[in-house]
Amino acid sequence: MIHYKEEVERFGKFELQMTGREDDALFADSGLWAEFSKDDRHFVSEGFYDGEGRLLIRFMPDEEGDWSFRVNGASAPAGGYAGQFHCLPAGADNHGPVSVSNATLFAYADGKLYTPFGTLLEAWHVQDESSRDRTIRTLSASPFNKARMSVVPQAGHAGDGETDISPFALRPDGQPDGDCFEPAYFAKLEACVESLSRIGVEAELILFPSSMDLEGAIRLTAEQEERYIRYAVSRLAAYRNVWWTMADLGDGTRRREVDWRAYFQTLRECDYGHHLCSIHGTPSAFDWGVPWLTHVSLRQEDVMLASDLTLQYEKPIVIDDCGREGIGAEPREALTSEDMAYRIWEGLSRGGFAAHGESLRGPDGTSWSVHGGELLGESVERIAFLRGLLEDAPGYLTYSRQRHDASTLEKRGEYYLQYFGPHRFSSRDFGMQTGEFAVDIIDTWNMTIERLDQTFQQRFQIKLPGEIYYALRLRKIGEGAEQDEPKKEQASA
Repeated sequence: MIHYKEEVERFGKFELQMTGREDDALFADSGLWAEFSKDDRHFVSEGFYDGEGRLLIRFMPDEEGDWSFRVNGASAPAGGYAGQFHCLPAGADNHGPVSVSNATLFAYADGKLYTPFGTLLEAWHVQDESSRDRTIRTLSASPFNKARMSVVPQAGHAGDGETDISPFALRPDGQPDGDCFEPAYFAKLEACVESLSRIGVEAELILFPSSMDLEGAIRLTAEQEERYIRYAVSRLAAYRNVWWTMADLGDGTRRREVDWRAYFQTLRECDYGHHLCSIHGTPSAFDWGVPWLTHVSLRQEDVMLASDLTLQYEKPIVIDDCGREGIGAEPREALTSEDMAYRIWEGLSRGGFAAHGESLRGPDGTSWSVHGGELLGESVERIAFLRGLLEDAPGYLTYSRQRHDASTLEKRGEYYLQYFGPHRFSSRDFGMQTGEFAVDIIDTWNMTIERLDQTFQQRFQIKLPGEIYYALRLRKIGEGAEQDEPKKEQASA
């Protein structure tokens, strides 16, 4: 029996289900694939075994209209199977997958600019249902639009009493079986990815965590690892909000001898939608210039490197781990709220993107970046304030390489956002060739915006309060542009 819906929205998930024999050997090779076609465009999607005799093929159509497909393989009906479905327009909140835009920035498939405000949520998807629901509620009220999570979470990070916490089935001795996958776990993971999509959050999936074979959790042969990549990508590539992180290379002190090039080739073969793809590590951990990495994903506390690395690699620089707000034994897990907010401001102001992490522990001993739940730190309001400022700015701001003493984003001649971080400037000098500018003095920690009661042109000096964590915003006053009344306002997060 073959089942599928005859209509699916653009960038939605088309799924074909076929009932076959019940055989765990199909996890290694489903013997099923399909070619999807529209006009002169053709894509191949591998099938996968979902247990209990179910074989599935998924696909994410990226164009409206009629699509045809043909199912083939040893597990397909004799002579194959051909069918059609109709792709409807995308819904109002469906902007499609994110991809690289203008070399160092990101945008959705429909052209809408995407600025990543990421947070680490390593094992939130293997907590109990109440905790998962609480995480989604917290995220929906937060500024975060990207969540990093591990497809192979550490067993010790799972919620009490939770089952289905690993992509690998368990052998009779309780150890993970590298030759057999656990469909119930993937169903839970997929439900969490869909929950993130509904609230506009991208799901960055780490396929190989740094601890995977270093703590005795599971050790796979190269063949098993390749099959794992193929299975995971075939299941998850149909979700438009997925990003791939091949591996977390950790701090670089313990290196796995792996042919990452071959693994990336396998991923790309299975990922017909060409989702964003990287590997995570320190600046020296990998050759970030290779063409199959769409962006750079760093573990790096010095976020000021973003401007140099953007120039070096001509790719988006995402510092996914710049430290965590909290109290801990490790420096990277013991950042103050002010330092966490500073690093995200500084990374963005230098043309890159820096992500949030939180290690503060609640009464139950859980922490946001491991278990999810609720945010406890004070940086999140300041991150929301920053996101609001950028959403109010012109699109596609770039880092100004002409202003070396203060990190500046600009749309040259029209808009400037200059961040001072820990520097206590008493004044700033500017020279503009043309136009008249309105100026705002921004207290990024107290989240206030003070509009100066005069406008400026040509050469001028702006007096500043000489306090840390301040910023300046200069906006050109265009012909017919609205001008706000001079004011000092408290921004709400």
